[in-house]
Amino acid sequence: MPRPRTLHVHPVSERASRAAHAFAEACRDAARRHGFELAAAPGSSLVALGPCLRRKLAPAEWSAPRVGTLIFHPSALPLHRGPDAIRWTLAARERVSASSWFWCDDGLDTGPVCEQELVVLDPADDARAAYERRFIPAALRALDRALRGIADGAPRRVPQEDRLATYESFLPRGSSETSPAAGAPSAAEPGPAAAAAAASRFRAA
Repeated sequence: MPRPRTLHVHPVSERASRAAHAFAEACRDAARRHGFELAAAPGSSLVALGPCLRRKLAPAEWSAPRVGTLIFHPSALPLHRGPDAIRWTLAARERVSASSWFWCDDGLDTGPVCEQELVVLDPADDARAAYERRFIPAALRALDRALRGIADGAPRRVPQEDRLATYESFLPRGSSETSPAAGAPSAAEPGPAAAAAAASRFRAA
């Protein structure tokens, strides 16, 4: 008898927003639609999801599922790695980004990309609005493709191009999300064309 397809969703912090909790629940719903049974722990699952992680997983955690652990990141990886990607994107006045699901590894947002969906940003949105209105819907569309590939036994793993990668830590206090951040590093300057090109290279892989 074949082993059931099982999936674990890493829990969301109690302090997270309603949108984050709803996002995690939507991920569980997507898993059920694709025939996955929900598992209580990553070690008993085929695959694990981290839709709203705010911490770095230990190797024993991300490597426990048989296929691996998929992490959501709101940028066109390898651009804007780091914990504050949406705010840096808005501060740089970029209009194009992406919702990415990548396979967790020992690095910070460095693992192979499974799926990406382009996001076109509204300049009037702040970080919360962009997350709720743009990134989450795109993430769920990308997750649907990712789960289909996993269920078919052919998950995608597209290596990130490290030479094109950018990384930022938290946006400095007092910096505006909707205007160029004072002292913003060159890592925040790739712009819409670079984001679109990164996603296009990924989709062609």
